[in-house]
Amino acid sequence: MAPKIIYVTGFRQHAGKTITSIGLISLLKQYIPIDKIGYIKPVGQQLVDLPSGVKVDKDVRVMEHFSGIPDMELEKLSPVQLGSGFTKAYLLNPDKYEISKELAANIEDSFASLNDKDVIVAEGTGHPGVGGIIGLSNAEVGNLIGADILYLSGGGIGKALDMLEVDLSYFLYKKSQVKGILFNKVIPDKIDTVKKFITESLLREMYPGFKDPLSIYGFLPEIEDLPNPSMTEIKKHLKKSRSIGSETEPQWFTPCRSIGIISLRAEYLDLDRFVKSGDVIIIGSGSKDRIKKIVEHSNKLSSPIGGLIISCSREGVHVKDENIKRIEDSGIPSIIVEDDTETVERKLLYCFENTKIQLYDDSKIKEIEEMFSQYFEMDKFMDHFINGSIR
Repeated sequence: MAPKIIYVTGFRQHAGKTITSIGLISLLKQYIPIDKIGYIKPVGQQLVDLPSGVKVDKDVRVMEHFSGIPDMELEKLSPVQLGSGFTKAYLLNPDKYEISKELAANIEDSFASLNDKDVIVAEGTGHPGVGGIIGLSNAEVGNLIGADILYLSGGGIGKALDMLEVDLSYFLYKKSQVKGILFNKVIPDKIDTVKKFITESLLREMYPGFKDPLSIYGFLPEIEDLPNPSMTEIKKHLKKSRSIGSETEPQWFTPCRSIGIISLRAEYLDLDRFVKSGDVIIIGSGSKDRIKKIVEHSNKLSSPIGGLIISCSREGVHVKDENIKRIEDSGIPSIIVEDDTETVERKLLYCFENTKIQLYDDSKIKEIEEMFSQYFEMDKFMDHFINGSIR
């Protein structure tokens, strides 16, 4: 009997597909031996280098690190890689059809390497249409591998239903088998309200064309720090920067809470009200008294601020030595950059909106596993997706 394939797709990039794969595998391990569970990322976009020099999707490395699946052959788990420049090269190639056939064959070969598994969790990329230019959208890959799809929707009511209208219509058009919906990032005190208005009967009435009636497998709450970057991740987005203190300290790997910008004069700052533990603060390099006040405020908190980004550090405008020493002594992860404050804020907002799980995010993994244990309807999922289909 061939392995059962569960294909996790979502409404957009950073919808929570990797988080869902991690949480789902953590629960599957309670029902199926871990060596009988497989993972694969058929189409990937964000690539990293293995020690061997082979490139794989970043999520493959994350899953190897956290899933507990033994002996993962990473080189076989990222068969199609849509790295920078791929689409242009594909469109310029006169043999597009042959390239698409070869890429599809690569996916099939990768799944064949997992034929000894009972269940394979396959993780999609981006929104349902990503990869469509090469004939390998999430919907088309789902058809190619014979998967049942678990679709990941955003939270809310109107917004979520709008997403579903576009994406489920696309899956129906492609004749893909969506079996169920998981709602993610629902505001915790709105979960009961969302449940009241978005029901299985509503979804089945709206989308009767799937082979199996649509089911809902949970409403996952938004967790404050889960998508947030650490200062280590933030630094990757800030070019021409230098750090104050050691980047190996644990605080550099702790998720930041929110972004704050300090522009008022020191005597008018109400830091007790506006600057909390875990915040990352942007402030100009010439702000001698304000930097001193922020560091002193952080030292009084039960846990320090998440980080300090000192902007506008150009020729003739430098951070005073006594403040460098003050920051080093405080242990606050701090970065000095040449960019102006507006540019730094824009880069930080992008980083907060696009951060993925990192290999050092052990605390986030525990949060994910606890969230799935509490909010994911696993018994129902096993009945609908798994039971009767494993060896």
